[in-house]
Amino acid sequence: MADFDRYLARDDADPAREGVVYRQGAVWLTDDEFAELVEEIEAAIARRNRTAPSDDRTRHIISFVVVPDNASGPDAGTDPS
Repeated sequence: MADFDRYLARDDADPAREGVVYRQGAVWLTDDEFAELVEEIEAAIARRNRTAPSDDRTRHIISFVVVPDNASGPDAGTDPS
C-alpha cells in the first residue's frame, strides 16, 4: 500500500497512461484449488521475473493480496439488491 501511496503522490503520476491496474474478484475454492491458484499466479510472475533491466523496460511492482471471506452460505458476498 505504501508503494501505491508513493506513486499517487508523484506530480507526474498518470495511472491510465502508465497501466496502473486494480482488479478484484471472488472465487469459491477448496483448500487444494486455492493452493493451485496461488502456484499459478506465482509461476506467471516468476516467468517475467527473469528479465533484466534495460532502457526500454519499466519496473512494475505487483502486489498479491488474499483476504478470506468468512461469511457462510452460497449467497455470501453477493449484493442483495
